[in-house]
Amino acid sequence: MAWRNALSKSMQELRIHLCQASEASKGVREFVVSNYAEMKKANPHFPILVRECAGTDAKLTARYDFGVEKSVSVQGADSAAVLSKLQELIKAGEKMPKSGE
Repeated sequence: MAWRNALSKSMQELRIHLCQASEASKGVREFVVSNYAEMKKANPHFPILVRECAGTDAKLTARYDFGVEKSVSVQGADSAAVLSKLQELIKAGEKMPKSGE
């Protein structure tokens, strides 16, 4: 999948926040289980941080160059919707200035 390879090219870090037990985080948990290994395989040095905390709202946070961060809620989203939101973050990062330019 092309989006997996685009992670480290468009952002500096990805944080995934979720609750271990809530129904609203179920889609995020499924996304992590089915995609984490492949994301790390495609981006071995790219930080993908999975943050689990009871009662927290599910969200994705991307950190781009120059410390810019963008978060999107994936509360109640299914795995496909989580992927869609992640692809939005990737596209946003492709449009941002890079520190190496």
